[in-house]
Amino acid sequence: MKKRLISALLIGLLMTGMFVGCGNSGAGGNTTPVKDPTEHKNVNTNVEVIGGMGDFDSELIKFLETKDYANQNYMISPTSYKAALCLAIAGANGDTKEELLKAAGFENEEQMNNWYSLVYNSTVDFNEWLAGDQKEVEEAKKNDDYYIDGEGTPDGAFKIVNSIWANESRGGEFKKEYIDKVAKNYDATAASLPGEKLTDSVNSWVNESTNGQIEKLADKLDDYKLILANALYLRAPWMDEFEEYSTKEDEFKTFDGSKVKKDFMNQTNEFYYYEKDGGKLVILPLKYGVKTAFVLGNISDLDNAMKNAQRCTVDVKLPKMDIDSEFGSDTLIGYLNSRGATSAFGAGADFSEMTDDDVMIDEIIQKTKIKTDEEGLEAAAVTAIMMMESAMEQEEPEIKEFHADEPFKFIVYTELENSENEILFYGQMVE
Repeated sequence: MKKRLISALLIGLLMTGMFVGCGNSGAGGNTTPVKDPTEHKNVNTNVEVIGGMGDFDSELIKFLETKDYANQNYMISPTSYKAALCLAIAGANGDTKEELLKAAGFENEEQMNNWYSLVYNSTVDFNEWLAGDQKEVEEAKKNDDYYIDGEGTPDGAFKIVNSIWANESRGGEFKKEYIDKVAKNYDATAASLPGEKLTDSVNSWVNESTNGQIEKLADKLDDYKLILANALYLRAPWMDEFEEYSTKEDEFKTFDGSKVKKDFMNQTNEFYYYEKDGGKLVILPLKYGVKTAFVLGNISDLDNAMKNAQRCTVDVKLPKMDIDSEFGSDTLIGYLNSRGATSAFGAGADFSEMTDDDVMIDEIIQKTKIKTDEEGLEAAAVTAIMMMESAMEQEEPEIKEFHADEPFKFIVYTELENSENEILFYGQMVE
């Protein structure tokens, strides 16, 4: 890839107070309200349990960009990918479990459950913060004291949901203990359906869980015995919205040097900004704790750059984005294979904690979508793990200036309760 490729990682994490500002003590000045801990999932705060989550995210991005994705627009959700793997790992045993745990970046199942709890709790914080704003606006409307007509009720959504599906026509059946386990740890819903109803039911769940951003998972799912699915959805307004009158058409230089027309949003404001050796990073906060970092050029240590960004006046120029991506087994199973997980995909697979039948992972699919405009950002991902009889033959796994008028990558992220950054979405725009 060319050095001027802009990095766009979408990571949805609560990063309040994480950055050092020019005379300021927090990034953006937003603080998450104190919550009742009983409203969150329980998290073991032992450092050995929740620390050392591994390099799953960064290695996944490197793996993608050694393939055909280096020179095309894409977005992947490491969070949705790992959450779907949690459902599989929870039902695995023996070498199959150990290999998948290691490949997913977890030392043990307890650490995995704590990671998921931290992600889930970040969605709770987001939605409680949003609900508080909505309540304030409704009260202001009633009192007619400071509400500005035309502002509208605050809007947004952030959720992570899971489901497991058994195909009765293929003899698919989950153990009750497994159903109870994934319901407790991942709030997963369970359904057992005849094959003729499975495809429509799963696709309907996908559509609803992503607010219509991803309409369906696949055209035909009734060949599979078991399906494990995760969906991740985020909709949030910019902390400082772009004015529509400032949006202008201009040229975007693609990865191969050619130029195409794009609609660029423009804003000059105070943002957290980092620049070193030609690489630039700017952080645009969304409301309710999520932030998006945009990266131009090469920054070798992204986490360090985000932590050391300074609050400065920045002239920001960003193209509107509307990117759909799909990743299949060649990428998603291939990545797990590269990290040492092999037994889950062949006749030796052991998912005896999930079902009494001999099954293996036959296919993994992820679909994603992101849209940005002057008001904010909307992103969605769905990841599904499809399982079949392990006796069946398996197919091969298939003022500062920040003007994003050339290839770039994007990140939406949030800081979990243990201050670790969790990549929700990662992508790039190059054409």
